[in-house]
Amino acid sequence: MSQKNVLLQGDVDAIKSYVFEASGLPQIRGGSQRLIKCEQEVEKLVEQRGGRTIYCGGGGFLFEIPADEAENLKREIERIYLKYTQVATVTVVYEDAPELPLPEPNITDGWAGRLVKAHQEAQSAGEFARRTAFLAARLREAKQQKQVVPFIEAFPFGKRCEICGKRVAERKVTYTQSGMFETKHVCRVCYRRHRTGRICRHRGFERFLEKRRYNLPSTPPKDVNELAASARRPYVAFLYADGNNVGDLLQKVKDENEYAVLSKALTEGTEQALYEALWEVCQKPLEQEKAWPFEILNIGGDDVTLLIQAGYAWDVAVAFLGKFEQYVQEKVKDNLGYWPAAWPMPITASVGIAIADAKHPVWYLEALATDLLKKAKVKARQAETSAINFLWLPNAIAITRAEAVTEQYKVGDFHLTARPFTLAQARKMQDVVNILASWPRSLRHRWGKALERGRWTALSQILYDLARRRNGEHREKVGRFIDALEDLATTFQAEREDEAPIYLWWPTEENGRRIWKTPLLDALELAELRAMRSDIQEEGD
Repeated sequence: MSQKNVLLQGDVDAIKSYVFEASGLPQIRGGSQRLIKCEQEVEKLVEQRGGRTIYCGGGGFLFEIPADEAENLKREIERIYLKYTQVATVTVVYEDAPELPLPEPNITDGWAGRLVKAHQEAQSAGEFARRTAFLAARLREAKQQKQVVPFIEAFPFGKRCEICGKRVAERKVTYTQSGMFETKHVCRVCYRRHRTGRICRHRGFERFLEKRRYNLPSTPPKDVNELAASARRPYVAFLYADGNNVGDLLQKVKDENEYAVLSKALTEGTEQALYEALWEVCQKPLEQEKAWPFEILNIGGDDVTLLIQAGYAWDVAVAFLGKFEQYVQEKVKDNLGYWPAAWPMPITASVGIAIADAKHPVWYLEALATDLLKKAKVKARQAETSAINFLWLPNAIAITRAEAVTEQYKVGDFHLTARPFTLAQARKMQDVVNILASWPRSLRHRWGKALERGRWTALSQILYDLARRRNGEHREKVGRFIDALEDLATTFQAEREDEAPIYLWWPTEENGRRIWKTPLLDALELAELRAMRSDIQEEGD
């Protein structure tokens, strides 16, 4: 690389606060599309100034630019984001200092030794990895030190925006809601998002259908109510997927080519995995219903946010994770011709799923899904695999942290859930859920209540119900259910004792004491959600 060129990196600040400030689909679509427009304008600007794109998408970017253009580009990029969003800002940093020499490895103890070791690891990864590592550190520092944010004054006597409730209303918008015309007074920020969201949306899945010449009668939903209209009960899921340790992985690349190939593989692999998973799971409603049962909110790099009918969320997440691992690996090998030794194989991802009534504010669902995703990533890091976590709110609760609900699943020395799950466990869970979803709802509720009364009480109730069903026409399905539960048990690899209710409860240690966990309540909840799908036939009570 020429000495006159430097790297410039940027990342949008509080991107979710802007996109999910309001719960309506047009507002969410509009926020996402306006940020995509910013990225397109930034790429054009960099190209005009003699720069080159290494990566740009999902609210972040990395460019190689002429050194004498760095400061001007930084300021113009910041102006672009303010121009198109009014309130969203971006943090931009670039190389402006001479490269640091490798320190002498004569300090071995304490924090100084750790810093030296970290610097040596960055050096050994290659020059480009070292440069991006220092740039990423500078970006984090700049974000923490940021003090100036856009401010739109709201006078106390002015009429507030009827969408966000934060700023003074300046415009009126009229649209149809459930067949009725509705007029709202909105601020300039919400007006721009609304205007963009009414005419623009993520069209990747439509292009996916066009390439395969699928001519469907269904169309993208106009709002969340239409998205959930074909379900037996109007519950929706906010699905948030993200690659595991991708930031660390990007700092292990040895040159710009590997960085660009990895970034492209993550972007293309994520899109292909999501589109194929949606088609594989949702084909029937896409071919038979009026509106799609999902809405893609954003795809950026390895990051996916999706609103989907609750009954399809788990199956889509499982299919997506398996395909993500496959396609990212294939695309890296196809473009590089090899798999770098420093990279993990496969590259994995995690998913957090928050489920609530269709009227639940999307902002709360997004925050809850983010919290669930963090816990899934902990599981993924421990097991070195992809992982899934979920939480269903049958009743509306304004929470953003999962602990507020998951603590209710703990009864004495036993826990009624085993979430989060690895991908292998999630696949085995599907076999159990598929059978439970076709059985009577009353049976699922009876088992759920029995689990709360203790290990042996639950086992007695479940064995009694299974024995009754085994004597009738459901004998074959009962056998498959027991086999599926046994297969699920083997994925936990927990040590079982003779007195343990086999295939149902597993002993484990937590904070120095013995506790018992079961995934059966997880399966019962997922089966209840799956039974809400229009294509599932459920036995009568």
